[in-house]
Amino acid sequence: MDSVLQQYLDDLKSLRRAVNTETTKLIGKKQLRESAEELGTRWFKGIASDLTGRYKFSAELVERYSTHCKRLIKLSGPNNLKTSYLGCIDGLTKSMRDELILPIKASAGTTSPTVFDSFVASLKDPGESAYFQEALDCAKQGYLRGATVLGWCAAIDRIHRTIELKGFVVFNVCSAQMASQQKGRFKRFNQTQNVTSLSELREVFDTIVLWIIEGMNLIDSNQHTRLRSCFEMRCHCAHPGEAPITEYNLMSFFSDIQQIILENKQFEI
Repeated sequence: MDSVLQQYLDDLKSLRRAVNTETTKLIGKKQLRESAEELGTRWFKGIASDLTGRYKFSAELVERYSTHCKRLIKLSGPNNLKTSYLGCIDGLTKSMRDELILPIKASAGTTSPTVFDSFVASLKDPGESAYFQEALDCAKQGYLRGATVLGWCAAIDRIHRTIELKGFVVFNVCSAQMASQQKGRFKRFNQTQNVTSLSELREVFDTIVLWIIEGMNLIDSNQHTRLRSCFEMRCHCAHPGEAPITEYNLMSFFSDIQQIILENKQFEI
C-alpha cells in the first residue's frame, strides 16, 4: 500500500506542476481536468477503504482526504479557478507522506496477523491449481475481488477437468436423463448438452454445469447451493456494483471452494 500511496502522491504533484504552469485564471484544458477527475476517483477505488479497513487508520483522518478528493472531482468540471485546484491538491499532498505513507512503512512486518491472514496462511497447497495460488496471492495483498474471481476459476477448472476425466459422454447422457424427468428435483431442468471437448465444456454456463454434476452425484443439493452462492459472489466481484466484499465473505468463499471441490475426493484428477 505504501507504494500505491507514493505513486498517488507523485501523480498529484505532477498535476500540481501542470496546473501551476497555466497562465490563465481558469482551468479549461481537457487533459488537466481529466487528470483531476481520475485522481479524485482513484482515491475511492480501494485506497480509502484499505486505509480504514486493512491498515486501521482513523475514519476522521481518511475522511479529511476523501473530502479533498470529492472536491477535486467537482473541480474537474470546465472552467474552475486555478487557485482552487492548487489549494485542493495542496490539501492532499501536504501531509500525506507523514500521515499515511510513513506509518505504513514503519508498521510493515510488525503487525500481528488478522484472523483472515491466519486463515489464508492455513490453506493447503493448491497443488496443480495456478488459479487458486493466484487467488491466495491476491487475498494476501488485500485484493479481495480479484481473489474471489480467481478462486472461482480454480473451482470451475477442477470441475471441468473432472468431467473430462470421467468422459463427456457421461456428462451428456446425464444431462439428457435429467431433462427427461417429469417430477422430482430435476423436473425443471431442460439443458441437454452435447459437448465433445474441454473447449466446448467451457462454453457451458457455470450454473448449468453445477446442476449436471449434482445429477452425476459428484455433489449433493446442499453443496450445490453453497457453490451457487460462491458463483454469485464471483459475479458480484466481476461486475460493477455496490455489494461490499469483506475478508469474512472471502473466508467463507475460500472454505467452500477448498472443501467442496479442491479437497473433495470426487474431484481428484
